Amino acid sequence: MFRALFLAAPLALLVATGAQTRAADEENPVVKMIKGKLKDEKKTFAILVTFKVKAGNEKKFEEAFAPCLTATRKEPGCIAYYLNRDPDAPNTYIMYESFKGIPGLEAHMKEKHTQTLLATVIPLCEGDPTIKVFIVPE
Repeated sequence: MFRALFLAAPLALLVATGAQTRAADEENPVVKMIKGKLKDEKKTFAILVTFKVKAGNEKKFEEAFAPCLTATRKEPGCIAYYLNRDPDAPNTYIMYESFKGIPGLEAHMKEKHTQTLLATVIPLCEGDPTIKVFIVPE
């Protein structure tokens, strides 16, 4: 299910120009899912995205993330964006991401570096990534 969520909008944006315009107007399914968990879309939130990488693809996975890590950290809506590898399960990676509200995430999901990243890493994974949303208690 999350594979479809991750790929739906980014892959739609990578196809023909006419489809790019239409897809850009549609809400990204990942953004929609996260919105459903937040009371205030303008408040800072964090997400943990867990990836299980197919054996032997760990280096490719990490290399694919490198340009996106640098570019995303420069985005005005990004607070934190870190790739972490589990030392007890070396094919498990957890992305810690924090954004200044939904507008920051929406802008991130539309970036070319994000679309390229998702199109590259999802095929390297076993199953679908999982997403966990965290909010700051009020």
